[in-house]
Amino acid sequence: MGRPEKPLDPGEGPVQRFASELRALRSDAGSPTYRSMACRAHYSPTALAQAAAGDRLPSLAVVVAFARACGGNPDEWQQRWSRAAEESAAFRDDDVALSPYRGLERFESEQRHLFFGRDRVVDSLLDLIRTKRFAALSGPSGSGKSSLLRAGLLPVLRDAARCAGHPVTVHLITPGPRPATTYEQLLSPGADDPERWIVVDESHELGTPVPDLDERLRFVELLVAARRPESRLRVVLNLRPDFLWWCPRRTPWLDALTDCTVRMPGMTSAELREAIVRPAAAAGLAVERDLTARLIDDFLGQPTMLPMLSDALLRVWCRRRGRVLTLTDYEETGGVQGSLATTAEEMFDRLCARQRLTARRVLRRFVAPDENRSYVRRPVRPSELRAFEDRETRPVLNTLVGARLVTLGENSAELTHDAVISESPRLRRWLEEDRERLLHHRYLTEAAGAWQELGHDECDLYRGKRLAIAESLFLSCQEPDELTGLEREFLTASRHAQGHRHAA
Repeated sequence: MGRPEKPLDPGEGPVQRFASELRALRSDAGSPTYRSMACRAHYSPTALAQAAAGDRLPSLAVVVAFARACGGNPDEWQQRWSRAAEESAAFRDDDVALSPYRGLERFESEQRHLFFGRDRVVDSLLDLIRTKRFAALSGPSGSGKSSLLRAGLLPVLRDAARCAGHPVTVHLITPGPRPATTYEQLLSPGADDPERWIVVDESHELGTPVPDLDERLRFVELLVAARRPESRLRVVLNLRPDFLWWCPRRTPWLDALTDCTVRMPGMTSAELREAIVRPAAAAGLAVERDLTARLIDDFLGQPTMLPMLSDALLRVWCRRRGRVLTLTDYEETGGVQGSLATTAEEMFDRLCARQRLTARRVLRRFVAPDENRSYVRRPVRPSELRAFEDRETRPVLNTLVGARLVTLGENSAELTHDAVISESPRLRRWLEEDRERLLHHRYLTEAAGAWQELGHDECDLYRGKRLAIAESLFLSCQEPDELTGLEREFLTASRHAQGHRHAA
């Protein structure tokens, strides 16, 4: 017999009220066990139990499955869920606005009093722009570069500019589609102009395909010109890893970055403790020691998970019962796994139907089946992602990165955490539905890569049963953009080679 569900007070808010309604539906259906409901709903018992727990609003897909398992009207429950989602957003926004934690949002300059734990990186950037006039901040997505520049570095630069003894202006810019044209005058101060200190954030926009390649190159050349001794510029550039994936390798200014780059390090346990405890103290709150220890244990050595730390703390803040944030509250939110699962479902719900199909196809790239009918994360090389021709792929990939589900590194991209696979009901369902296809796709990807690396040797091509399976799965119109150009070329070469063998 399972544990009794904790009591709910519908008056606490729209999430608790909606959970009470789900419990009432289940009670009217004769109180079936969540295990028996799972057989009808095709969701795990845990996902269904969490839907009625009142900790957070479940995804629409889980609610519809819950309703069907209990004989409810799916259309009615979709309407109820929509009302609850609207009320929950308004209810949560009132509280979140006062929170000392930013969740998945970046810190801005006005939150400098809440930003802690990154002093050594700020000091390294200051040293570079003092001595070399140019600095690039590099690190994987999710490591907190934008927050550091905006809430850590910018306020320090503005304070320094006021004390400089000569005229200095400080500017935060983002590239946009025509950065050189937009910012050429700003980045070309004359001898009589004040010195200009420029912080360039969201520089990954340079890596997105735009019509005018020369525009991008000219913009970076304007920035790198700050290194000249006579320049009246000092520049700090947020260099996201995929910038180097999508830019031409022939650019000479890449060499200029080598001795001007600060790599974003992982936070030490002392720095994590600052980031956890000091924002709460600024808001007049305390963090339970057990919670601090647990968070350090969960996030130490996970440099790309810092937004999830802030998101987990925001969820604990929203559940607080007094002036102390507790380990119990953290565990009731599901911890880092719960944060990732909720983020994934919320993101999927925001995508349109076409984008969900693209997300499904892209996410399959980041997963491989293992021998135990489970799945593991799979690093994806930049060339594999660049190869897609579907114009939806890049925006959807950016959405996955922005939701902290995918991490971009310097040499590969991968899912941020194992929990993205294990805790997202929708992704698990997609993987189960596609398991055979996914297994053969991983074989194909590896075979095509080996064929290319070994000089397109005919001995490495598919033949016989393996070719027949790949043809039936992938050379149809079911998902025309599923394969990269290399994978399609490999299968086409395999078909031609087999045709020639049969003709001979």
